[in-house]
Amino acid sequence: MKKLIAMLLAVLMIVGLAACGNGGGSSDKPVYAIICKDASNPYMSRMVQGFKEACDAIGVTALEKSPETTSAEDQIAIINDLVAQGVKGIAIAANDAAALEATIKAATDKGIAVVTLDSDTAGSQMFVNQAGVKEVAQVLVDSVMDMTGGEGEFAVLSASSTATNQNAWIEAMKAIIKDDAKYANLKWVETVYGDDESQKSTDEMQNLMTKYPNLEVVCCPTTVGVLAAAQVVANNPDCGIKIAGLGLPSEMKDYVGDDKACPYMYLWNPIDVGNCGAYMIKAILDGKVGDVGTSFTADNNTTYEITAGDPAEKQIIVGPPFKFTGENINEWAGVY
Repeated sequence: MKKLIAMLLAVLMIVGLAACGNGGGSSDKPVYAIICKDASNPYMSRMVQGFKEACDAIGVTALEKSPETTSAEDQIAIINDLVAQGVKGIAIAANDAAALEATIKAATDKGIAVVTLDSDTAGSQMFVNQAGVKEVAQVLVDSVMDMTGGEGEFAVLSASSTATNQNAWIEAMKAIIKDDAKYANLKWVETVYGDDESQKSTDEMQNLMTKYPNLEVVCCPTTVGVLAAAQVVANNPDCGIKIAGLGLPSEMKDYVGDDKACPYMYLWNPIDVGNCGAYMIKAILDGKVGDVGTSFTADNNTTYEITAGDPAEKQIIVGPPFKFTGENINEWAGVY
């Protein structure tokens, strides 16, 4: 009897160890994790949706882990936890261009594929870039140019001061304006940061209105900021300010149109960005990703060209910015 009990205990121990080796779950499927900038951003929610859909198609388990704040420290803690769990891949919308590098390196040293999406950081093996930096900056500058009539004051309401995608677009906007004389009559009065928080973005927009009585346009390269700014203008219809930027059609449908706060705006499909992030993880794990200048076909049957990224060494571009107007926004509002 003692021998039988000992054998049963041994079997139970082996089963327990096997469960621990699978991350404590009952499935043998690999796990791909996605880390958003914060837990409350609706744009990020659509990106997670795309990531999960792709994981289902690939045959892996999707895990979402997002911080309550937009700090790099919170994301670092999540990455460390995921490494301890033994996930196979991580996709992260980075909150800092450099602070995550050492933590990401520790993950990749263990064979975990790490990609960035939406916002890049050093150490990433691949940046899934929703659109080219110059292309985004160009449509934003041209929106300001059009909405001011070619001259006048404008401001930028961004996300956090460390958001790599926001900062890259802003720097590219500055370069475009500086290098082309046709923008000489635009006056960029200030850049403010709403930290992708609705109330703070609203407060910053109201402060801009008070501080600059001749302000004509506020450009918001952030979906949280553009909605907050449009709501402020809609509540102050005589302010004379127009809103430009990047927004979710489902959130902005009541504010976009020729006679509304935001005449038109741009974005891309965040579902596609998240979807692509999962496929990039698999491509890295499968050894398909080569050097800059080469191409590969991912499991979604799309061929991507690898170009030089910054700060990540490699990037692929999902697609160009798409223009939403009063004519098409209701159609797209039902999509995302």
